Amino acid sequence: MKLESPPSPGKIDFSAYIDILGKEELTSFFKETDKRYFYWSEIKHRPDIPFENAEEAWKMIKAHRLITGKRIAFSDHKFYYNITSFIQEDLHNFDLKLIGGLYKNSITSQDQAEYFKNSLLEEAIASSQIEGAATTTDVAKDMIKTGRRPRNESEQMIINNFRAIQEIENRLEEEMSIQLILDIHELMTIQTSANKYSGKFRDHPIYVKDHVDGEIAFTAPNHKEVKGLIESLIKFINNNEDFIHPIIKASILHFIVGYIHPFGDGNGRTARALFYWFLIKKGYSLLKHISISRAILDSRTSYDKAFLKTENDDNDLTYFITYSMKSLRVAFQNLVKYRDKKRAERIRASEVMYEMMDKGFNKRQSNLLGYLFIKPNSTITIPEYSKKHDIVRQTASRDLTQLEKKGVLSKYKDGKNLIYQLNGKKHLKQILEE
Repeated sequence: MKLESPPSPGKIDFSAYIDILGKEELTSFFKETDKRYFYWSEIKHRPDIPFENAEEAWKMIKAHRLITGKRIAFSDHKFYYNITSFIQEDLHNFDLKLIGGLYKNSITSQDQAEYFKNSLLEEAIASSQIEGAATTTDVAKDMIKTGRRPRNESEQMIINNFRAIQEIENRLEEEMSIQLILDIHELMTIQTSANKYSGKFRDHPIYVKDHVDGEIAFTAPNHKEVKGLIESLIKFINNNEDFIHPIIKASILHFIVGYIHPFGDGNGRTARALFYWFLIKKGYSLLKHISISRAILDSRTSYDKAFLKTENDDNDLTYFITYSMKSLRVAFQNLVKYRDKKRAERIRASEVMYEMMDKGFNKRQSNLLGYLFIKPNSTITIPEYSKKHDIVRQTASRDLTQLEKKGVLSKYKDGKNLIYQLNGKKHLKQILEE
């Protein structure tokens, strides 16, 4: 993937920028550039810029961003970023509406556990697929759920990711350290070709190739700088005196690990795991219920562009921060949709239960049929039914046998157990419509 590098603005005349600030058409222009955070190629082709040409517009945008930007450095590598009013609004909405809203209208503990398990699987699979794992999501989920051993390196990558994300919760009381970074990387690379790089930082050059065309997209810092850069990053992350919003700080952490590329392989997986670790450590516990890597995988080109824009445009981290926040927002919106779906399912299950009671089924049977209406592939055994309703086995067997005789359930044998399942949702709907 090639991105045109912005033209050098040369010596920026900040006084000229200050002189034009009062002009209404320029104020609205800068407001728009703040909101959408245009890259050079987007300015170059805009037909309505209030300047003589695109280059002049870019000079003033750079002046605007450099004056309002916050500067940070990792060793001798300088970066800056802008927290525009639009980013601040996003952070506010993220904290109050997405997180607060979910707590106020939370899903049940059972639904949370189910979603957490699926999100953990999604994150492990998607993070590995970003790095080239060639296993389908369904096959990978089946491998983890059944506990079978991985058959190839792609599956091993996914298992490693899954275990590393689980391990993160055991390390939340720690501050960031070289050992923590090494440990997470080692977990990510066990029994894979990248494992030869674990336990130490790289001692060779790194050239990052574009995943689409294979061309070199980025040359990482000299390997002799790696330790110093990592130590500088650790100091930045552990510094609690100068407040930086956790989402901004986590996004910077994600980018800088990718920028340093401290290992011969496995850098992306490690960077995303550290992103998770930091935000969960800072109290964003709902992050455990979402998959950032799935959102990234679904917008992989934008992910790569966010890195390239930052690197091409004087290390302006705002491009990557903006992308990172968008991915978080998409991932949390999926959780909100899941919550709303589960709430609607519970309401419908209750409606079906009461309708079945009107049809002459007892409350226990109606409760089961309401559940199977929204979970038609689920099964039930006599011991499970007995325990759920606190009834003796004989009563449980009679309830289920009656449902079988009425054609609502069918049964099959699995060893010594009788397994009951819905005899087609269509038949259940017919009973409801009678």
